[in-house]
Amino acid sequence: MRLMADENVHIDIVRALRQKNHEVLFVPEVGLAGYDDKDILEYAEKNDLVLISGDKDFGGLIEFGTLWGRGKVILLRYHIININRIVENILQVLSREARVIKTEKSVVFVLSESGYRIHKAGNKKL
Repeated sequence: MRLMADENVHIDIVRALRQKNHEVLFVPEVGLAGYDDKDILEYAEKNDLVLISGDKDFGGLIEFGTLWGRGKVILLRYHIININRIVENILQVLSREARVIKTEKSVVFVLSESGYRIHKAGNKKL
């Protein structure tokens, strides 16, 4: 699965995902640092990438905003940064929800210490 990590994602998360054989583009490495959220999400969508971010604005853009119904995002909402746990949780979502990621045009996975929730564009929480 192809991923894109926003500039607010800890570099150790990017490195760990790459070590697990995931292709991960990192926003600063592809020249998008400082770009608007909309531009980053459009880039990810155009290139069939799942965007990983800690910026909750991405969820709003997809569910209610200008990018309603577009894009796939894993939103990290952790209070305590534990790199190993976050990476493990991302890998679990990628594995468990592979069908959803593949078939849905737009979806937001919200990950936190308590697990994860799935939001589909225009739908309430599942």
